[in-house]
Amino acid sequence: MKKIILSSFLALAILPMFAQDLPGTVPQVAPAVTMNPEFIQFKVTSHDFGNVKQNIPVSYTFEFKNVGTKDITLINVQASCGCTTPNWKGGIYKPGETAQITATFNAASEGYFQKNVTVTTSEGVNSLTITGMVLVPAAFDDWKIKQDSIDLAKAKLEKGEGKHAEKKSGKSSKEKEEQKSKDADKPKSKKSKDKKSS
Repeated sequence: MKKIILSSFLALAILPMFAQDLPGTVPQVAPAVTMNPEFIQFKVTSHDFGNVKQNIPVSYTFEFKNVGTKDITLINVQASCGCTTPNWKGGIYKPGETAQITATFNAASEGYFQKNVTVTTSEGVNSLTITGMVLVPAAFDDWKIKQDSIDLAKAKLEKGEGKHAEKKSGKSSKEKEEQKSKDADKPKSKKSKDKKSS
């Protein structure tokens, strides 16, 4: 008797899994997360901070524009965790208007980070991303010194190449432009006219 009751109960539990929708009923579907670039256009949707110093918050401002033909409403902006704080102004934005959303990351924990900021408007949902690497202060300072010396060397090299090219030609770029202008203003010589006619 226990087997019959258990079998009946099991059959009733499994039956709904094989049931089909009845004619005339609408199946229940969860609303999809949508991206509507035809109404909301962000200049960029992700930003990499690169290396950042631990315990020094970093911020990036994302800008969007209403590129549609009707008003949109900025409803909510929410970060994926408490270590990221979005700063934004809700409300209605008319076609052509722009708005800014600033994401500030607190940089408390050492290591790589990737954080998402979800922007909800009357026209759908957009996702923004910030990434970077948090270094302890000593490691960041070492990296910064090396990076500054690399940047300085590159700048000197670029300046040196520009001067070297001018010395090689014997004329500065300004002098070259002046010469081209003079050459263009000169009347064509008789020899060049003769060559064209023959």
